[in-house]
Amino acid sequence: MNASRLRSTLALTVMAWLLFVPAAGAYVDGGSMSVVFQAVIAFAAAVGMTLKVFWSRIVGRFRPSTDEDVSVGNTEE
Repeated sequence: MNASRLRSTLALTVMAWLLFVPAAGAYVDGGSMSVVFQAVIAFAAAVGMTLKVFWSRIVGRFRPSTDEDVSVGNTEE
């Protein structure tokens, strides 16, 4: 069995398993959704702070270097 056929067989098996899962009949408390809401807000805050802290590095990777940037690092005269 080649890798692509194995991968597709596994994907189809997982999808079929997820489609035919019986209903759990469980009760979701209102407090459970507040925990999920807090997790979503915390994730958004973490992404925002990460972008704020590392923004100059992220932008620096896409900004073309100029001759001034190269000459500032050169201390030989």
